Amino acid sequence: MAQSLVYGIDVGTTKIVAIAGRADSRRGWAEVLSVGEAPSHGLKRGVVVDREQAAESIAEALEACGVRGGPVCVGIAGGHISSFNTEVTLLNRAKNLEVTDRFVKKLEQEARQIPLDEDERVIHVVPRGYVLDGSEGVQQPVGLAARKVTMRAHVVSGAVSSIQNLLYAVEDCGVEVSRVVLEPLASAEACLLESDREDGVALLDIGGGTTDIAAFMKGALTHTSVIPLGGESFSSDLAYGLKVPFDAAEELKVRYGNVLSDSVDSVAAVKLDDRHYNAHFMSQILEYRAQEVFEYARESLDQARLLNMLPGGVVLTGGGSLLDGMAELAEDILGMRARTAIPRRVKGDLKPVQKPQYATAVGLLYFSAENNDLRPKGKGARITSFGSIVSAVKSWFRGV
Repeated sequence: MAQSLVYGIDVGTTKIVAIAGRADSRRGWAEVLSVGEAPSHGLKRGVVVDREQAAESIAEALEACGVRGGPVCVGIAGGHISSFNTEVTLLNRAKNLEVTDRFVKKLEQEARQIPLDEDERVIHVVPRGYVLDGSEGVQQPVGLAARKVTMRAHVVSGAVSSIQNLLYAVEDCGVEVSRVVLEPLASAEACLLESDREDGVALLDIGGGTTDIAAFMKGALTHTSVIPLGGESFSSDLAYGLKVPFDAAEELKVRYGNVLSDSVDSVAAVKLDDRHYNAHFMSQILEYRAQEVFEYARESLDQARLLNMLPGGVVLTGGGSLLDGMAELAEDILGMRARTAIPRRVKGDLKPVQKPQYATAVGLLYFSAENNDLRPKGKGARITSFGSIVSAVKSWFRGV
């Protein structure tokens, strides 16, 4: 049976990427048929601050991709995102004690009742595992028998207003949003293998406005975090330090960016247009900001008690990971091995998407291809419950 066409939109701070294709998350491949890009306006650090400008940027990317109507899967990030681990327990009152899909959904719904701030709502409930009558390590409880069932889950929440503004901007372009997905989860879907998750790994997606973290242990998502620094911060620092316009600083960063200043000759120069710039000074500026990003990441992982618990190390992706020396600097600051990853198992003729900056967009194809029930159907399947955040957000606002 052929997979139907699916769409994703990565609404980033510096660029918008619309993607169309087919995906089979069970077999682990994505076929990219079309990609459209546009410069991003109206967003700051992942959050819509100008609806009209954001909608125009999104419309340009959709037009370039050839998306007509949707439905589309949209990535979300930003400083309003927060997360925590929790566990809920219910008694199974079925006569035969069999755990059903309906019972698991009750557990997930219970996890959504955790008290949050007034403007916050749950975006994802991601089960990490189940305990059945005291037996640990259960990943797929459906079909098993138990009286007392505990679900351990990672819960991701976000500000209703920020989610709603994102939906407004996308749907202003005449497309229907079917799902909102936390961007580091999409990037992880594109870049990580099941064995990476089992080993224990942290993914750092260094985007334009934010750096997003997703950490996995024993195959399950166990920590997410958003750092309000990204590639735009690097370019702003260069613009200030070199006394040049932001666009020139961005080009210098992309062409010559290096975060290991000790590896750059102190008198080396690089050229842009008719001007020369000291490459060592540039590298010092970028290195300082990169150190700050990784120190924030270290602090986040340390607070989650994961810093020395990830044998798989750290995986870098996103456009900011392309600066020379990023993996080496990450290893030095985080104290674990690091590597840069691109989207895996991408089919089709559009090989340019096999770059770190397209990780989120490709991952959104996988999520767009899934049906609403994302609990695992077999060994190794990802476990993610999204509920209907899009419908829920709209209903919250209708009820105000």
